[in-house]
Amino acid sequence: MKKYRDLVVHEGNQSLVDALEMSVLSLIAGRPIHVHVEGLRGTGKTTVVRAMKSILPSIERIAGCSYNCEPTNPHCPIHRNMESGDLSLLGTESVSIPFLEISHAAKLGTVVGSIDLAKVVDPNQPEVALLPGVIPRAYRGIIFVDEINRLADTSPELTDVLLDVMGTKPGRLQVEETGLPTFTLPVMCCVWAASNPDEEPGALEDIRRQLSDRFDFVVNMGRPQNHDTVKEILSGYTAEEESPRLQHGGFVPQKADVLRKISLPDDLSSLLAELYVGFGIESLRAVEAISLGARARAAMNSRTRVLLDDIRGVLAITLRHRVDGATLINISKFLDEYESRRGRHRDQDRTPDDSGDNVDEGQTCQQNSRGLARGGDTSMKPESLWDRLMKGMGLIRPDVSRRHHSLQERGFATGTGVSRGQTGHGRRYAAGGGTSIADPRDVDVSAPPGKAKSLFQLAGGDILFTEEDLRIR
Repeated sequence: MKKYRDLVVHEGNQSLVDALEMSVLSLIAGRPIHVHVEGLRGTGKTTVVRAMKSILPSIERIAGCSYNCEPTNPHCPIHRNMESGDLSLLGTESVSIPFLEISHAAKLGTVVGSIDLAKVVDPNQPEVALLPGVIPRAYRGIIFVDEINRLADTSPELTDVLLDVMGTKPGRLQVEETGLPTFTLPVMCCVWAASNPDEEPGALEDIRRQLSDRFDFVVNMGRPQNHDTVKEILSGYTAEEESPRLQHGGFVPQKADVLRKISLPDDLSSLLAELYVGFGIESLRAVEAISLGARARAAMNSRTRVLLDDIRGVLAITLRHRVDGATLINISKFLDEYESRRGRHRDQDRTPDDSGDNVDEGQTCQQNSRGLARGGDTSMKPESLWDRLMKGMGLIRPDVSRRHHSLQERGFATGTGVSRGQTGHGRRYAAGGGTSIADPRDVDVSAPPGKAKSLFQLAGGDILFTEEDLRIR
């Protein structure tokens, strides 16, 4: 199994890596983020998810506790009613954050829990006790469900359990076994899942919309679009040193402490409330996910203040499975207008002493915009609304390198949507396979060759054709 340092991060999986990192950071801070990744088979979804296991930090638990009880706040049926003095005698131990998987062959008892037969048949001290399942053992950890769309279709009882686990934060799990009193356990874990929406039985939101809404982030996994990236993946290169992403912070406890202290500013809270009401978003979980994701993004960047850019950064992955494409575009436009209004208000509130600097800054911006309009250096050009939306949905616009042009000249398609002898279609944003969207800015628009005529203005020969006419044509 690949480790995190062995991953080749490219334009197709970048958003997934970022989402999982934010999820781990939020889990450490006690506020789990559930992540669902969709994409075509063979793009490496499961590889990326399982690679995150290698960088999970350690947690402190009561020694020997299968439920990963916090020493200061035990929750399991064994330790939650014990006195503090008795708990201190048990001691503590450090273990890695649990990373457990639910397979399609799993039974309800193995996921939730079942009677511990070893203790029942113990000849020296027989007792009825619970053998905790995957979910109770994943407390303060991660549960991964591969091909969750299939699980939702074939195992409705397991899906119902996940609905309770993910419905609130922390979630809940009710355990019912013959011979044991019914009891409820709190569940605090991240649920990560992967699926192939283009295969049977289809997309998760079409199978169980309630379960799809439980995921805070839904990320589209794309193919690598760069020749060198594919070559690096094929080389099987293993880094001898930690990647720069880990060297410059990683999941240090300090960032989790930062996240615990971050709150959403009042103006941004009002903005999210306006989005929810004004655009008729169905689920409150949508704006809660935007809020939590924006705070996690700020903490990942070692900031204690949430910016509008943080909301933009998580907008697509929090809404793409909850609203249609047109609504998502309109919300993005609304944020553009909001930012423009706020910028005008800031300009009006500036003091006269700053006017000189403001003029110079404004002149510089105007000069840059004129240069861009003339088609000069576009390296400083901000991403357009369309580019941001496509990137958020996991659709990547591949760069057209000289290698691509050479392939086109020889008559081969290069994945950009333009092949030899084909014009007017523009380059395309692609997530792999047949999933692609044309860039409307590159589509040629031309007028019809002539003015249309009504049928009454046409001669009979212009309407009816004989076989001879068709052969001549």
